[in-house]
Amino acid sequence: MTENSRIQGWKGPTVKEVARLSGLGPATVDRVLNNRPGVREKTRNRVVAALDKLSQENQGREEALDLRLFCESGTSFNAAMDAAADAVNRSLPGVRISGFYLTTREADPALFARQIEQGGSGSDGVIVVAREHPAINAALRKLGHQGVPVVCLTSDLPSSRRAAYVGNDQYAAGSVAALLIGSRLSQSRASILIVSSVPFRCQKERVMGFRRVLRSDFPHLRIQEQVIANDDPETTHQQLISHFREHGVPLAIYNVAGANRGIAWALEALGRDRDPVFVGHELTPHSRDLLSSGVMDFVISHDFTAELSQAALWIRDAARGVTVQPAASQILLHTKYNCAL
Repeated sequence: MTENSRIQGWKGPTVKEVARLSGLGPATVDRVLNNRPGVREKTRNRVVAALDKLSQENQGREEALDLRLFCESGTSFNAAMDAAADAVNRSLPGVRISGFYLTTREADPALFARQIEQGGSGSDGVIVVAREHPAINAALRKLGHQGVPVVCLTSDLPSSRRAAYVGNDQYAAGSVAALLIGSRLSQSRASILIVSSVPFRCQKERVMGFRRVLRSDFPHLRIQEQVIANDDPETTHQQLISHFREHGVPLAIYNVAGANRGIAWALEALGRDRDPVFVGHELTPHSRDLLSSGVMDFVISHDFTAELSQAALWIRDAARGVTVQPAASQILLHTKYNCAL
């Protein structure tokens, strides 16, 4: 063993570094580490003490896990995810998450896919929130082929062959929304408006769960045609104004997308006589205010920070050979009585 060789099974100090700290010769250190006979206990203790100290220093110098978060959503969701990334960076040792955010309204899927592929290449792992799109799926598959683990957050992309998904059971979340609305509407043939956005898988699954519970438990309720927005409050506002003028204000609104503010603005602009039951997703400062003021009745959400932390820990554990698929995160239900962030 040479002076600059690494200690067997140890990635940190060299024999020379241990010898310098212990005040012993490299040959003596080599004899201790290889359990050769004729070494005094005092000498052995000096080598062990030096090794312990270098081990602690090495852990302090350990490079952080370099993770990249790519998030496409509305401005409120992106802001909440950015705050979660900051919280994880401050609370989870050995992890550094860099966030890249794009609003749904401005997103070009092909360009976003190139950004994911280029920005994620060479990192220790990628966490992504994105719509279902062939270019995005292809970019994530390429990262996987390069050995970069990919975790989908909130909205799954199984066709991308991602390594794991962290988030709610979105089908169950939509089922919860149907139960809440159905329990509040006693009138026969009451109408419900669904507002959705671009093809995020989480929104599709929410709608499927919602429709299933309405069919099985509340067959007297009917769904109006679905309004497609783009997670932008102003655009959603204009589209809902047009829809309300043509079809009237429904007795209930279920927003599976973002931009709850846009729906609230449209309701306010029409000066409605009655408030529809209004259920949406994601607890943000805006949806909290809508709950507090009574415009929204329920917000179905999840713990952004806990899920992002879980995704980071999954990537860390995967690097150590542990790849157990995460369980679905807890579905959180907020009203005006429990909407503190």
